[in-house]
Amino acid sequence: MADEQLAPPVVVAMKGHPGSGKSTAARAIAAALRCPLLDKDDVRDCTLALETVAASGALNELSYAVLWRVAERQVQLGLSVVIDSPLSHRAHLDALTRLPGAVVVIVECHPGDKEEWRRRLEKRGAAVANGGGGDGWHKPKTWADLQRLVEGYQGCTDYEIGDVPRIVVDTTDPTVDAEAIAAKVVGFIRSHLACGQ
Repeated sequence: MADEQLAPPVVVAMKGHPGSGKSTAARAIAAALRCPLLDKDDVRDCTLALETVAASGALNELSYAVLWRVAERQVQLGLSVVIDSPLSHRAHLDALTRLPGAVVVIVECHPGDKEEWRRRLEKRGAAVANGGGGDGWHKPKTWADLQRLVEGYQGCTDYEIGDVPRIVVDTTDPTVDAEAIAAKVVGFIRSHLACGQ
């Protein structure tokens, strides 16, 4: 698939809570497809200097607006993209499905092993807390932080996706690495595109 140009362009939209393995899977998928990876956290990390003068929610939404604009430009150029974001609100999915000329595919990262998920999240949080710089300053650092975040969503992350193709992957399965997840996703995309033609 890496040597083929996807037609129409595909927007691979990652979905899942923080620490669920989205970024690792997204990197592997983007490498397998040889397409740009757009990470919402890359944009959000750059807003640290504005945090004291703007509302956190506004900066988060600005991060999404920038991400959607960059994705739109890539699709206009005929490129497929992988978007690494939680896709936590239906409005985020709606923004992607409105991109003209693109097929949107959701890759939902669902960690089957909650303890492994917790371990990974807290390991990442400890790295940020111990001088990991500005990157990730806005992400939950502990399991309790994640639980508060999920409660704050008030169930909005569990929304109906309609007819958008979706594949769910277990990112904590010890027998499946990121490259195997990427291969599974690429196969799913190929199958979906073949059925649509």
